[in-house]
Amino acid sequence: MTKALILSEHDLDAWEERFRAGEVPAPLPYGVDALADLGWTLTGSRRSAASRWKRWRDAVEHRAGFPVERAVRGIGEARRSDVVLALLEQQGAAAAGLRRAKVPPYGSTPLVVWSCWLADDIRSADPAQRQRLKRRFDGADLITHLSRHETEIFTDLGISEDRLFPVTYGVSHEFYVPGDGPRDVELLAVGQDRGRDYGTLFDAVRGTDLVLDVVCKPENLADLAVPDNVRVHGVVPLTAYRALLQRAQVVVVPTRDLAYPTGSSVALESASSGACVAVTGTRAMRDFFTDGVDSRLVDEGDADGWREVLTELRSDAEQRRRLGAAARASVATTFNARHMWTELADVMRERGLV
Repeated sequence: MTKALILSEHDLDAWEERFRAGEVPAPLPYGVDALADLGWTLTGSRRSAASRWKRWRDAVEHRAGFPVERAVRGIGEARRSDVVLALLEQQGAAAAGLRRAKVPPYGSTPLVVWSCWLADDIRSADPAQRQRLKRRFDGADLITHLSRHETEIFTDLGISEDRLFPVTYGVSHEFYVPGDGPRDVELLAVGQDRGRDYGTLFDAVRGTDLVLDVVCKPENLADLAVPDNVRVHGVVPLTAYRALLQRAQVVVVPTRDLAYPTGSSVALESASSGACVAVTGTRAMRDFFTDGVDSRLVDEGDADGWREVLTELRSDAEQRRRLGAAARASVATTFNARHMWTELADVMRERGLV
């Protein structure tokens, strides 16, 4: 049986309580509980609520520029584990430094970093910052990333390909499912990360009779003029978000072309919910969707293209149904968390990490 220490920003016990209450889509973050179904034993590391520890932690982490506490508190579990798995690059930074320096027990325990934004951070950094990022993660035995074209960004920095793996990203297809009610939301856009392109989308619907509902943070719309036919909802609870996906006729995911697949979570969760999905056809998003087969793809920054596609989809219920069904099938067979973690577990075994 393989035992893994999970380094995550979330308290795993509290996360499981939220799962039982129906507040999160999987028993553990990012569906990593799929490893438990494969026979793995998963343990986590907590953060302290004590004020004295908190002051020390905040000072150290501010100076380091990344989380430290969970790696320190996880020393005992790391000693008893076969592998350390960091969920997101920031959580793996301290463990990677300790492994590079051969500090026990991290020095003798393989480290896998499941990254999201790291390639984009590398691409946008100046030369000195890129070297700092490389050194920060030199101790990681395996760094995963979420789209195939990111591999070149890492190898150009000098990270060997045998320490990289483009994992097939997936979402919880058992939580995000089609609903039983009517699809009475015409157009829905959701998302709050740095890659969203709401400006182009607003230009596309401005002056039309299309009705767009937007769920995001206020800062996502800073300096943008919101058209009269756009309804802004702010951030909503997870269960309300899932209900919106089940009600949406078309979920719109306008993005910029970043190194990581910005918008992929919302797009795949929408697909898993059986909605018709229209996305910006970035290099990363084309790993998940094919135009006319399981989605509609629009060129980056193409407001006219968005207007044409959204108008067409509104008037073509059969196309929406066909694309939504194909998208749901794609997630259920490939782009789901269970497939993702099974794939990564196989790779860890093949490369001798576990």
